[in-house]
Amino acid sequence: MPITDLLEKNRKLYGNDIALVEINPQLTEEQRVTWKEYELIQPTSNTFYRRQITWTVFDEKANRVANMLIDRGILPGQKCAILLMNCLEWLPIYFGILKAGAIAVPLNFRFTADEIEYCLDASDTDVLFYGPEFIGRIEDIAYKIKQSTLL
Repeated sequence: MPITDLLEKNRKLYGNDIALVEINPQLTEEQRVTWKEYELIQPTSNTFYRRQITWTVFDEKANRVANMLIDRGILPGQKCAILLMNCLEWLPIYFGILKAGAIAVPLNFRFTADEIEYCLDASDTDVLFYGPEFIGRIEDIAYKIKQSTLL
């Protein structure tokens, strides 16, 4: 059974259950208080920033990625690189690539611009998914890589 079938099976069996959780201790949820309330607040521990998605949402996002790749002409067997931090979006993109029949090429988020360029060239990548944290590195090498590669 392909791993993408497991995602669809989990969607059917556990649709509204939580599938993925992202907790970022670096960020805290914003609490808005007025100046009048400020003095009344007892210091408490910070709650960490938390995002989560259900199996249904996970599968829908993966399907959107797969459909976008197919609409852009990505054929089964073509390569799609992922350059993201460890975040909630990573797995739906990965599964979307697999659902489209393409090959996922995960890249280490610690790579320098030159290492990213080398890996894209060595793997003959057709598409690159990247997060906003990597805009600077991608801009440094954008002129060296196929423009159709960037998403």
